[in-house]
Amino acid sequence: MRNLILTLICSSLLVTTSARAEYLYGFANTYTDYLSWTNGDEGWTGGAQDVSETRDDHVTLGIEAGAGFSWGEMYGFYELEKLNMSSNEQSNAFKLTAHYKVAGNITAYGSVYDYSDSGFSAIDEQNTVVGIGYIGWASDDFWFKPFFGAHMVKSGQTAETGYDDIDGLNGAILGWNLGWNFKVGEQKFMLTNWHEFELNRNDEYSQYQYGETGINGGAAIWYDITDRIYTGVQYRYFKNKLGVDGYGDAIIFRIGIHL
Repeated sequence: MRNLILTLICSSLLVTTSARAEYLYGFANTYTDYLSWTNGDEGWTGGAQDVSETRDDHVTLGIEAGAGFSWGEMYGFYELEKLNMSSNEQSNAFKLTAHYKVAGNITAYGSVYDYSDSGFSAIDEQNTVVGIGYIGWASDDFWFKPFFGAHMVKSGQTAETGYDDIDGLNGAILGWNLGWNFKVGEQKFMLTNWHEFELNRNDEYSQYQYGETGINGGAAIWYDITDRIYTGVQYRYFKNKLGVDGYGDAIIFRIGIHL
């Protein structure tokens, strides 16, 4: 229900704002992912087990869309995760980001990421970032869009699970989104990287995720099989994040459709 409300609100904002702005570009994709956990100490085991042993590979169905306007740009996705598992093990995730121009290509930046688990609500988490960004380093084939902002968190953790004071300000996040479109002969490829540094986390979140700082990101290569069908491989990496103590990673294989 929380994700549905967020989706409806963000869709209304997009329609209202778009009506007053010049549309510049847009895209939308639907996709199926297969994620395989590869390395990382499972935090709750004290490093005794690796995530490849404690976490099952899973299938995700998602949809994403982005658009640019004279005022800035927006991007969002919604995913249904662990579809190869029972209903009480599945989860869903939603994210929306926006850059709103305030001075040239300097932007007011905001993002919301929401994760909900069907069977274990203690790991539910919503992350909100509010700050500044820059979207001037972009062309038709390349973009690098950094941001920096205050980080607020709302967690499913409670006193019963040992963490009753996580919610609220959780330091700051420095990150970026970059990409490069290129061709090999007539074949179309794209390289992408999204990256986030979590800085100066609050005390309880630092205990919960094994450090005052954390890293979360992904690097991928994408290939257009046809004008409509594409595929790709993403290397997911993280440090003191996703319940992993120290560095960890995973591989995501994707097949998708350009809408």
